[in-house]
Amino acid sequence: MKSFLLYGKKDVRYSDIPYPEPTENHEVIVKVKSVGICGSDIHYYKDGKIGDFIPKEPFALGHEFSGVIEKASPLHPRLKIGTRVSINPSRPCKTCTTCKAGKQNLCPDMKYIGSASVYPHLNGGFSEYIKIPAENCVTLEDFISFETAALLEPLSVVLHALSLAGDIKRKSVLITGAGTIGQLCHMVANLYTDEAVVITDIRDSALEKAQEIGTTAALNPKNSNFETEVISYAPEGYDILLEASGANTILTNSVKFLKKGGKVIQLGMFGDGAQFPFAAFMKNELTYQPSFRFNNEYEKALELLQTKQIDLTQIISDRFPYDRIPDAIEKASCSLNDIKIIIEN
Repeated sequence: MKSFLLYGKKDVRYSDIPYPEPTENHEVIVKVKSVGICGSDIHYYKDGKIGDFIPKEPFALGHEFSGVIEKASPLHPRLKIGTRVSINPSRPCKTCTTCKAGKQNLCPDMKYIGSASVYPHLNGGFSEYIKIPAENCVTLEDFISFETAALLEPLSVVLHALSLAGDIKRKSVLITGAGTIGQLCHMVANLYTDEAVVITDIRDSALEKAQEIGTTAALNPKNSNFETEVISYAPEGYDILLEASGANTILTNSVKFLKKGGKVIQLGMFGDGAQFPFAAFMKNELTYQPSFRFNNEYEKALELLQTKQIDLTQIISDRFPYDRIPDAIEKASCSLNDIKIIIEN
């Protein structure tokens, strides 16, 4: 079957790999229809790794995807051949103490599709077909497109971060970074608070998109009156900072906008050598809470689509056919204007 494997830095190649058979009774085979290119995919492509997840052999990226059931499971009759599904790429063991404590996203034996975090690596949506436990398939209403269904994973990531922030009703929110996650942050935050939701980025095109979708304000730190503008929307300081940029100096530059006792939720992945303003956190009793992947939020994300509370097509900036995956990820890795690039099969 067709697949595009990551061989190293800037090296994604077409490969003909075996069709994923045989299957066990609890497994299905899904024909991939849409794949989103994630920031972690771009890290793998640009750096050959992400953090300490270092590939040991070529594998297929892509953990944001949807498709149709190609081969059914006798244990899951509702998933008939041709059923439209989105794929939850998270496969915790469910038996360890971490899983039993309700933190399945932190499972030490997690198997995550399209990631080098486990070996043997599990091929992702850059492969034409995927073998997966049937329980990881989420059925879709006919009006939910494959491309929006592929974005349930990043939406789940944002919902998990907001769950860590707690009840944000009547709380002001500052978001740093207007990529896919930042855009989803303001879209979701606006569902739950009537207070200011302000997003910042150094890319005017990303800010224009945020403003077009609808947020209180979209501000560029390069503007001379930036600080005055940020403060004007929350004069007493912001209750929550959702950090979605991963820029190494972002906390040092943004912590001054937080209210005393405020909370930072970290979604962006920092590189080595990132600055941390310890003194400001200490004297203002700020809380720093990292957010990793998602836990049980996938069904909640689907509910937002089913009830039409959120329109994920607003963040899709370009589409590529499956055969042009190398072109798509190259563009995603260097474009300043794209938010989310989707691959269609």
